[in-house]
Amino acid sequence: MATSIIHISTVHYRFDVRIMYKYCLTLSDDDDYDVSLAIADGKGSVRYNNLTILDLGQLPKGRLGRFVVGNYRVFKQLVTKKYHLYHFHDPELMLVAFFFRMLGKRIVFDMHENFPLQILTKTYMPVLAKKTLSTIAKKSQQLIFGFIPVIFAENSYHRHFPKTCLHTTILNFPLLRMVDKIKGEKRDKFTLGYMGGVNIERGTIIILRAIQELVKKGHDIEVVFIGPYNEEITSTEIYQDSIKEGWATFFGRLKPEEGWSKMAECNAGLAVLQNSPNYIESYPTKLFEYMLLELPTIVSNFPLYRQIVEECNCGIAVEPSSVNEVCNAILTLYTSPKMCLEMGKRGKSKAAEKYSWESEYSKLKKFYSKVLLTS
Repeated sequence: MATSIIHISTVHYRFDVRIMYKYCLTLSDDDDYDVSLAIADGKGSVRYNNLTILDLGQLPKGRLGRFVVGNYRVFKQLVTKKYHLYHFHDPELMLVAFFFRMLGKRIVFDMHENFPLQILTKTYMPVLAKKTLSTIAKKSQQLIFGFIPVIFAENSYHRHFPKTCLHTTILNFPLLRMVDKIKGEKRDKFTLGYMGGVNIERGTIIILRAIQELVKKGHDIEVVFIGPYNEEITSTEIYQDSIKEGWATFFGRLKPEEGWSKMAECNAGLAVLQNSPNYIESYPTKLFEYMLLELPTIVSNFPLYRQIVEECNCGIAVEPSSVNEVCNAILTLYTSPKMCLEMGKRGKSKAAEKYSWESEYSKLKKFYSKVLLTS
């Protein structure tokens, strides 16, 4: 009999790459599993390939409303369901996950990001409030992780939460079988691409400033951003200049295949994430996707990032807050098309060999088996 598993998120996008594509669709193609996904977006319950999607209904706006209503709906709609395993993906749902565990259900919590460290990066919160909430979040997670098996998305996370009842690390590497088949004709102009959350913390403003400087000097360069963005970006003068002058395009959120196709049309990828505790010790998934698409990449000079691009000479590491260093790196690639091609080929070879989701899937299956046996 197939093992029934439900993945649960009230925060993530329905077509989230890690949850939908890497977990749910990969598992649903495996005869050993019967897979469902509970999501809260108001777009309806459907059957998608071999996957059952359960829509919990759109949640109210505002963090408190999402937290309260999200936990309530998950409990109300799923507590009577009889799945072999409940796989939770949001820190907002740790409370209901804990209740499910106390009711005897087999639970896995997937830690995508270091939530306590992420709180410290919130610019809209006073410093004291950030520190207090971060401490409360960490102590709460430490307590709950003593009862619930945990999947860490980064090697560094376990160091912050050493006391778990059961854990493994499933790195967020790209799906080789999906990214590898993406093809795209290069644009007429030299184009840089970025795919992911488009915000200040992930380097958007630094990138725009660097390209604006190069355009003013007469270099024919463009940039495309693929991912959700909001008023934090659109309210800035440099965003408005980039649209008016025509050298930047913001596509917004696209399905993964569409986003990768847009990136394949570019000449180089960007991963100039700013100096945030959550980024420094975390693998940038976009870097591996760029590598599989044969794109040389400009990355932040964090030790983890630098090691990857220097290992196979497939990119350039820069100080992420330095417009001048980003400019110089772009100019190096812009003036060296042959080097770009060679970097791209080396990157793809290394990513296919070492940094693909397929290498992580066997670890996931082993962990599920262990949880089902020991819970």
